[in-house]
Amino acid sequence: MPASTVLVATDLTARSDRPLDRAALLAEQIGASVTVAHVVEGPGFDRERDEEILHAVRDALPPSLAEATVISDHGAAPKVLAALAADQGADLIVTGAGRYNGLSDFFLGTAVDHLVRHAEQPVLVVKRRADAPYRSILVATDYSEGAQQAFQTALQLFPDARFEIVNAYSVPFEARMPSADVAEGMREEAEAEMAAFVKRAAPTRPDAIHSLVLKGDVETVVEQRVRRDAPDLVVIGSHGRSGLVQATLGSQASTLLKRLPSDVLVVRQT
Repeated sequence: MPASTVLVATDLTARSDRPLDRAALLAEQIGASVTVAHVVEGPGFDRERDEEILHAVRDALPPSLAEATVISDHGAAPKVLAALAADQGADLIVTGAGRYNGLSDFFLGTAVDHLVRHAEQPVLVVKRRADAPYRSILVATDYSEGAQQAFQTALQLFPDARFEIVNAYSVPFEARMPSADVAEGMREEAEAEMAAFVKRAAPTRPDAIHSLVLKGDVETVVEQRVRRDAPDLVVIGSHGRSGLVQATLGSQASTLLKRLPSDVLVVRQT
């Protein structure tokens, strides 16, 4: 089901224009309303200052978000954003790759880790300028329930996009015991699992989805495909057999979020 409310975070910097523009485009594309949230790091409230902040946020919005709801709160940004998303009944959280009130330059590490682990909603990290709807989407899968939920969420949000589903597989002990037969068997097994995954996750669209299994580690395979094909969006699940995103965000997902030039949608398994 398409999202009904999109919560987008802004820190009033120039680079926050990208998530704002993407949120506006998404709202138009899927028929959603937009709530714009600004979080002031640290405790305490000052009514006059908070009113000034709300006016500053409103003044910084593009014309496409003139009707958006604007809210401001205090505290640790990722924790507050997760709470605001729940309070506002948001279906999707949109944030940028720019500095967010003293957090890291890419809003990654513990910040996204906390947001993904504690927010029920998918989290969209926007890096590129939003000049068009998402048309090409790469989904990383390990065939798990978490990967299936991530894929289906993307299908529901972006039904008109082109999808490429990628799985990275490895051949056990290949360096010590090289065997062409074993490698071929692993590839065939991965391809069979991929076909079953696509049929299970998207039974009405199997012919419209390109699937691919490649030997290698997840980070390298996904990054190579992104560099080669330049998809508009990369989708990953928050739990899976491969540990793409574990109890904490994990090194693989953190690396992908930092290094990939594409926007990234992280869907937490619920």
